[in-house]
Amino acid sequence: MLQLRHKQLIVNACYPETLKEANELWHDIKPVKFGDSTPFATNVKLATYQIPDYASYMLILRTELYMTSMVTTYAHFGQFIPPPDGQARWVYTDIDPLTPQYRISPDLPLHLYGDTDEFLFAKGDHRVSLVVLLTGLPLPDANFLEIRTVVYAYLLGALVSDRIGASESTYSTQAALGQTPVPPVRPPVIAPFVAPAQEAAAENLILTTE
Repeated sequence: MLQLRHKQLIVNACYPETLKEANELWHDIKPVKFGDSTPFATNVKLATYQIPDYASYMLILRTELYMTSMVTTYAHFGQFIPPPDGQARWVYTDIDPLTPQYRISPDLPLHLYGDTDEFLFAKGDHRVSLVVLLTGLPLPDANFLEIRTVVYAYLLGALVSDRIGASESTYSTQAALGQTPVPPVRPPVIAPFVAPAQEAAAENLILTTE
């Protein structure tokens, strides 16, 4: 079972020294599973979860996403269809989903967030959502399609969250959206400061050498 395997991996990542310690870590992890079946639209929340205040963090480990149709007269009824083109991100939607500093992951193509393993932390007592801005809508099929998403995540107490560190980092360029590129642009090289006396001595050394 995927959730039991995930719990085992989280405990192992904490490097417990004794069986008693491993047992305490195991019981500090609570699996949760959430997601939505969303009608096809331009700007939608594919999955949303309100993290309870008793959890220090929620760790997102697995996201699965696909399109399908439940209209029996549609040619692709019940079939798995790859996700459409679009830009997605994980964000705290109880604050402001459009403000960059409240995002916990950068804007990336939707296929990088669907059907993928994660190592992404979200703070407790916040509502977190996977938000997507779709592009290139298949207009003839839009009324027949829905996007189905399921997220495997784990509520962590302080015992576990203090041991396994921060989220993984993801490279993305968001300059087109007026945001700071990730990773940041390398700063210009600045020559080191040289004191006047040292500068004169260096010039004399060069002249003497020549």
